[in-house]
Amino acid sequence: MTKYLLDTNHLSAYLGRHSTLETRIDSAMRAGDRFGLSLPVLFEYRAGIRLGQYYQRNLSRLRASLTLFRVWPMDVETSGEFADLFRECREQGRVMSQFDMTIAAVARQQNLVLLSADQDFKGVVRLKWENWL
Repeated sequence: MTKYLLDTNHLSAYLGRHSTLETRIDSAMRAGDRFGLSLPVLFEYRAGIRLGQYYQRNLSRLRASLTLFRVWPMDVETSGEFADLFRECREQGRVMSQFDMTIAAVARQQNLVLLSADQDFKGVVRLKWENWL
């Protein structure tokens, strides 16, 4: 069983009914893989849809998805993983948003595969990263 963390772009595509992604995730779930979100992903997604024309529809789809996707927890240990990642980025001269660093910290801490189309995650040490879009 593989455990996945959807980044905001993958969540948005899934909720937008991106057929290839929807089929792949649904098939993986039937095979026993687990999928989830983190709070920063929920923050980004809700902020992104809040001013949109289809806010209520997108919010309804998000709420329905929370019966399928787990919300991977964050705790005190996550802050330590974030601090390590922050130091690594500084040493490498890498620039990442704090949301992205938090998402990566959750994935690293819980040994999750991060599904993201965001190239900023490429090459982050100890981060399993895939792009299904």
